[in-house]
Amino acid sequence: MALMVVLWILAFLGVIFTTFTFSMRTELAAAGNFREEAEGYHLAEAGIYQAAAELINADRNAPPGSTGYDALLERWRTNPAVHQNVPLGRGNYWVTVTDEESKIPLNGATDPMLHRLFSNSGVRDERLLSVIVDSIQDWRDPDNLHRASGAEDNYYLSLPTPYRAKNADFAVIDELLLVKGMTPEILYGNIASPERQKELESELPWERRLGPGEYLGVARHLSAFGTRQVNVKTASAEVLMALGLTPVETKAVLDRRAAGPLTNLGEITNLLTSISGGGRRGFELVPAGQSGSAAPERTLASLPQVATVTSRTFSIESSGRVAGSRITRRIVAVVRNDGTTGRPKLSIRLWNVDPRRET
Repeated sequence: MALMVVLWILAFLGVIFTTFTFSMRTELAAAGNFREEAEGYHLAEAGIYQAAAELINADRNAPPGSTGYDALLERWRTNPAVHQNVPLGRGNYWVTVTDEESKIPLNGATDPMLHRLFSNSGVRDERLLSVIVDSIQDWRDPDNLHRASGAEDNYYLSLPTPYRAKNADFAVIDELLLVKGMTPEILYGNIASPERQKELESELPWERRLGPGEYLGVARHLSAFGTRQVNVKTASAEVLMALGLTPVETKAVLDRRAAGPLTNLGEITNLLTSISGGGRRGFELVPAGQSGSAAPERTLASLPQVATVTSRTFSIESSGRVAGSRITRRIVAVVRNDGTTGRPKLSIRLWNVDPRRET
């Protein structure tokens, strides 16, 4: 009996010891993950400030040779040694800088701009296109009267999870998912195959052949933080066409940019004038949802109001990871230069810690 009691006691102590060991290992792993998360966050933060320094230095150019924030070949955009896989401490960080003013300003976009942008991304159903565009404008306007295809409180309050129309400007692009007709597929794209995605993105908008139900996404072409003007020096082909340029005009602008930096908006208007020659016929080569024919004088006259050749607002996405870790922390910041030429002053408009973790 004494032997049996001793054996039972030893077995009980073994269970306690095993449980304690497992608990300690779990706590040590949790502490290690917490440490790696903290280090990853600070690595990502270092990337944000490195990019901010790049932007500040880019604005120190003195006239007449200043190229501050206005060209595709500037150091803040084409300096992989500073932005990619940068070693720091026990880890590395990766940074991507995007010109927010190369995008369509969501809070100042006109109906034709939105029609063209969504149409080129794959929204070919004219009824759905009208619903989305009208609902976007209804979401922003201060009244509670909906447009012909739009939506206000009476629609949103009837949903399973009711809410009201904001009746104010969009704060972030993700807010579009609250708007009637909008889906994650339309906003972010739904091309499952990376090869297919790469193929479509390498083609110009008028060359693409999107299949039924395929969307490239419009989020990358919209900004809630830029000014009400688009920088035509850095804008994509999709954005240039959304401003009202035909495929021929868009291709001419892209070719001119590739030949060397533009110095002023007058170069663009002169180029478009030489192409149109009075015979331009609207946007008929862009499928679905267009606003109809427009005289070239109308597009040229509107360019000074909707286009510019400089930028002040930038989006910085930074990722940090400790060497050997499976945890990546991401930070997205939007910064704006509120200073003057030669005396930059960056202010932070958005600081978002991405909750997703890559394991």
